[in-house]
Amino acid sequence: MNDRLIGIQISRFRRAAGMTQEELGEAVGISGQAVSRWECGGAPDITLLPAIADKLGVTIDALFGRDGCESADIEDVLGGWLCSIPKKERLNRLCRLVWSSVKYLLDDGLGIPEMGYLETCHPDMGDGLNRLMLSQIRTEGGILLDIHAEDLSFVTLWPEPKDGYATWLAPKEEYRRLFSLLSRQGCLELLEYLHCRKRSYFVAEAAAKQLEMSYETVEELLKTLEELQILRSIELELEGGEVKAYELAESAAFVPFLYIARCFMQTGMNYICVGNYDTPLLQKGKWINQYNLLNAVQTGTNYIYFGNYDNSCLPYDTLGVKGREKEAKHEEDGTDKQEIE
Repeated sequence: MNDRLIGIQISRFRRAAGMTQEELGEAVGISGQAVSRWECGGAPDITLLPAIADKLGVTIDALFGRDGCESADIEDVLGGWLCSIPKKERLNRLCRLVWSSVKYLLDDGLGIPEMGYLETCHPDMGDGLNRLMLSQIRTEGGILLDIHAEDLSFVTLWPEPKDGYATWLAPKEEYRRLFSLLSRQGCLELLEYLHCRKRSYFVAEAAAKQLEMSYETVEELLKTLEELQILRSIELELEGGEVKAYELAESAAFVPFLYIARCFMQTGMNYICVGNYDTPLLQKGKWINQYNLLNAVQTGTNYIYFGNYDNSCLPYDTLGVKGREKEAKHEEDGTDKQEIE
């Protein structure tokens, strides 16, 4: 067995898969140091070869350098790799894998510095500005926006549609209506409150009391949020008459929306443009009100919960101090919050 060749092949396929030595070692049940020894001229135990080939997405023959034997179903390989990782860590590891593959978006002969995960997403540029270490890459196929740091990481991929990005934008008037609503006093506070509480129906009076806002202001905000399909409502028949109760239509998009908005409001820290892109991002004339008779603002058509997510996606600590005090009081006196407040 050609030990040196196997080590070279393992190193080659591991790098192509965007895996570190530690990740490969963990996937097959050995240490990262053992993988390093293989790649420096050693060889793995023959019983490990099937697992190594599976994790690297190649055949065993490919580890021996046999041409034409390197093909494997990458979806199956990726699925097997993710299944070997604890569920709580899978999304983060997948994000890291995507970032490590960014270099393959570049044309042959071009390269970018090897950039692993940063310690923090807040770079110290010496100017006192609070910025995120955002990476932006524009290629022939589309756009990538990414932050890769231990304290914050995300990656978004935006392949360009056949007819351009603008084809799928909502009409301008709907954006104006949404942004105008968000700029109104109390709207962001209301949305924060709704994303910090258990997902259940509530009435305007409860939200107004919690936020110390007037009932009229909250009721008007809720009505407009419902029209934009950010909230939905039902009519409840109570002893004193009918009352409207509201619930968040969807909650997962709120945090990405705010992150992307923050990225839009700052200059990119790392901007990579692959190829000649003097052409504008949007194709002229494409952004039109093609949905004249339809409301383009919508709730998610596919929304899937994994696990128990009765609580919202925002951390509890973002709730206002008064809100936390009231939650603590419920715990102290043993009372339970009702499903409809």
